[in-house]
Amino acid sequence: MSAIALKYGAFDLQTDKITTTDTDVYSPPKNNVQADKLAGADGAVIVKTNFEPKTFTVAGRIRGSTREETEKLIDAFNTAMMQPNQAFDIARSGDIRRYVSTAQGIIISTSGHNTAGFSVDFMCPTGVASDTYNTALLSPSNVSTSTASLGVTVGGTYQAEPVIKLKINTLTGGTAKRITVTNGSTMRGVSVTRNWAAGDTIEIDCLRKTIFVNSVPTDYLGQFPVWVVGPGVIAYSDDFTARDVTIESIYVRRWL
Repeated sequence: MSAIALKYGAFDLQTDKITTTDTDVYSPPKNNVQADKLAGADGAVIVKTNFEPKTFTVAGRIRGSTREETEKLIDAFNTAMMQPNQAFDIARSGDIRRYVSTAQGIIISTSGHNTAGFSVDFMCPTGVASDTYNTALLSPSNVSTSTASLGVTVGGTYQAEPVIKLKINTLTGGTAKRITVTNGSTMRGVSVTRNWAAGDTIEIDCLRKTIFVNSVPTDYLGQFPVWVVGPGVIAYSDDFTARDVTIESIYVRRWL
């Protein structure tokens, strides 16, 4: 493997003294498949799938100009690896992919006067990597009807849980009324009922499972939607008499 640019937290794992040579971080997490047997027939039907936390290994060598320098490098290496929940950043496809991980097994083996090998097992609880920046899922779009379907395209290789922002520009008939946002394909979504007014803002964070109205945490009904990779729809509905609402969305691409 050619040199890989990677770090664990602030600790560089690809330098002239510490060289990473191998990793299986590119393998996707294990997919647990639950199947129920068919009654009175051979075979089974898949009823549920979910990814396990991802484990991966990074291996390489530590080489100082002297034995003493190598020993100091090993100490620094071990200290860095003991920090939990760090960003494991690795260069991939001209970008950086981030696995928030914890080292759970460290092996250091000396192989010469001033050389040591290392192998570190990491565990990433979410099982997936993410970009280090947001990507626009839906550019600001105005809605003036009681229902709207807005097309989106999800990138990456894993489902998106975006932040969806709405601003009510104008409305009539906003007392004790409901706003609903769903995945237009699965119809899974959330709704908020309250007295609405022009200027109100709503932020739906599907990843953190929170809704804020005018920056205040707000109760809701339903389930936070997710969008699979590829084309999809953000669906909006309300029961106002009339409205002008701006909707936009951002997300972080994620990778298996």
